[in-house]
Amino acid sequence: MRKKVRISEVLRTIIIIVALSFFVFPIYWLFATSLKIQVDIFSMPPKWVFSPTIANYFHVFFNTDLPRLGLNSFITALLNVVLSLVVGTMAAYGISRYKVGGQKLLFWFLSIRMLPPIVATIPLFIIAASLRLVDTKIILPILYLILNIPFVVWMMKSFIDEIPESIEESALIDGCSHWGILGRIVLPLAAPGLVATGVICFIFAWNEFLLAMIFTRSPLTQTLPVGISGFITEEMILWGYITASASIAAVPPLILALIFQRYMVRGLSFGAVKA
Repeated sequence: MRKKVRISEVLRTIIIIVALSFFVFPIYWLFATSLKIQVDIFSMPPKWVFSPTIANYFHVFFNTDLPRLGLNSFITALLNVVLSLVVGTMAAYGISRYKVGGQKLLFWFLSIRMLPPIVATIPLFIIAASLRLVDTKIILPILYLILNIPFVVWMMKSFIDEIPESIEESALIDGCSHWGILGRIVLPLAAPGLVATGVICFIFAWNEFLLAMIFTRSPLTQTLPVGISGFITEEMILWGYITASASIAAVPPLILALIFQRYMVRGLSFGAVKA
């Protein structure tokens, strides 16, 4: 019996190590490559022991537009979070409490999120060009709003559904307005959902590449993923600069995930159960 227990524990440990290696190794490779010189990056067989250098980080920080692009990404993602939460939460409250659109509207939101962004790119580009919004700082938050609204509505509706309507009815009897109920009762009680949804929207907007590549042209409006792709030249791929930039780009989402880990786990598991 003890042998069977030990064998199962060993097998479980091996499976966990293999699974962790599958996810952790790409991160290790990314960070290790960013600390190598060009010769070590292309050495065969790969060098596992090497002299680390921060030359790649120094170059992308002080000789490229990476800081400006990072600031553009941060502002774009932050604006998108604010717009998505305001519009999506109000829509979710209307669907939850007043049954606006019914189940058909919910599935319509879900079907929009399932479509690949490239499907709507051409008509959106024509509209944006006619409004002279291409290559402006406001176009990406608006486009990401379209992408993230379905996700926000589904997430926030699940949280709002769990708030007892009797609390709102009591507030109405005491003279509170509908806007007061939303601001003083619903939003504070749904705060964990707002935080989890906002962090995920930030990560979606921070990592988005396709729309940013098509709708922006200059370093004044481009975002970090577009800037990183610029290290792929016709002559060669600058792996040192790409991995250093990608390592830097991974820091903000990682910090947010660590800070709001408790809310994200609760929000994602809660949304999964309700969906």
